[in-house]
Amino acid sequence: MRHCNSVFSAEDIWFLLDKDNYTNRRIYLANCPICNKKIALLSFFDKNTNSFIEQYFYSGGATRIKEKYKKDIISTMLGFKYKYKAPSGFKYGINKEIKKNGKIIALKQYACDFSGNKALVKKIDV
Repeated sequence: MRHCNSVFSAEDIWFLLDKDNYTNRRIYLANCPICNKKIALLSFFDKNTNSFIEQYFYSGGATRIKEKYKKDIISTMLGFKYKYKAPSGFKYGINKEIKKNGKIIALKQYACDFSGNKALVKKIDV
């Protein structure tokens, strides 16, 4: 998103139901880091014109858009992040060594995802 000559990412994304001729509807929500205005970006694909459309709304307009489309929400990105406490989606592993007096006494293996969730998979005593 862009405002006040700066580029920043959305704080939340709302995925909306498809309507008659509009598909892939999303609302990106953010606050400008410089002026702190509320910003909403409505994006969708229009089947009639066969084009992808983006519309920006600021301050009061952003609040009205949020209220107007609240009933069409399928899911939200923030809801997805907080819904899954355990790692989900793409995962990677982290191996940690536990040392005591300079000697390795145990290994811990963690599964992590890119949302910051981490879960202990296995602890190996050496």
